Amino acid sequence: MTPELLAPLGLLALASILLPIAIHLARRTEMRPVDFAALRWLDARPRPRQRLRIDEWLLLATRILLLALVAILLAGPIMWGAEDRRAVVAVFPGIAAPAIGEDVRGVWLAPGFPSVAEVSPPRPERPATLIRRLDAALAPGVKLTIIVPPVLGDLDAERPRLSREVTWRVVDAPVPAAAPTVAPPIAIRHAPSMRGAVRYFRAAATALAPPDRLSDIATLDQPIPSAIRHIIWIDSGELPAPILDLAADGATVLVGSDTLLALDAPPRTVWRDAEGQPLATEQRHGKGRVLRLTRPIDPAAMPILLDATFPDSLAQLLYPAPPPARAAAADHAPLTGPPAWPQPPLDLAPWFALAIALVFAIERLLATRPRRVIA
Repeated sequence: MTPELLAPLGLLALASILLPIAIHLARRTEMRPVDFAALRWLDARPRPRQRLRIDEWLLLATRILLLALVAILLAGPIMWGAEDRRAVVAVFPGIAAPAIGEDVRGVWLAPGFPSVAEVSPPRPERPATLIRRLDAALAPGVKLTIIVPPVLGDLDAERPRLSREVTWRVVDAPVPAAAPTVAPPIAIRHAPSMRGAVRYFRAAATALAPPDRLSDIATLDQPIPSAIRHIIWIDSGELPAPILDLAADGATVLVGSDTLLALDAPPRTVWRDAEGQPLATEQRHGKGRVLRLTRPIDPAAMPILLDATFPDSLAQLLYPAPPPARAAAADHAPLTGPPAWPQPPLDLAPWFALAIALVFAIERLLATRPRRVIA
């Protein structure tokens, strides 16, 4: 461990140590002179030699120590290399923690990394992110072992890349069932003249929605609920500004081929038929996107409208498939990346502040006691 000062100029405050020394030299404990008769026989001319004398050495030393601690505190004391160097075993919550020796630190793979001596926390969200945080919190060279169940859920699109080689242990443990996916609701708004085209999207939306949820289908003048984030707008006119605002806020809007759009983002093809011909394009708008069909909504131009796979194709268009959130733990072992940055130093300021408070209390006790001893 190596101590260091962040602001060495703070040591200039050590010059204040001269102040209590000067006070103790100039102001000794008061003495009351008492005259008695025999003094008149003494010669007044001889003067005793004076020498420096300091009363109450303990009080002076306490005050000097107090000022020295304040000066060091102002200099910003830190300590490099004070981090824990013990090997770490991280256990996924829900797995029985193995026997861990005194020279090994066992933690749960959960926010805050509590000790395995505590009760197992709930299963964490985004375990890959927690693994990266644990790696960043350890000093370089510290050995890391991670114990995980056979299947990991809520993963991101990339295997963790850590700064050290990790011992990756997969043990038998109950695998929670994957949560069923429910398609978000769709709002369909159409012009009165486009009722014929609506029936294809009504059938697809009914197939995608759960049995207890009805499709929100209405004319253009009906408001769209604020919770709806997927909109099908069937009209030959210009796309209204409120709908564009919803897209900018993160919604997905599907419009027909004859809807007028004035967006800056270049379109890209996101849906093709079996022959590879484009069926829909996508343009980003704010946080959301606007999808536009390239053909009229008519079975003669879009035969897929009558195909049994049309609901699934519409779902893939409106709800882009997220990256896989579950994977076999054996296939998700961390990779080794660049070396870790040195750990931040230990800030000694709180300890010096505590020492200053303690020494100040001792100084007040010595300075205010009823009977002060004279050196």
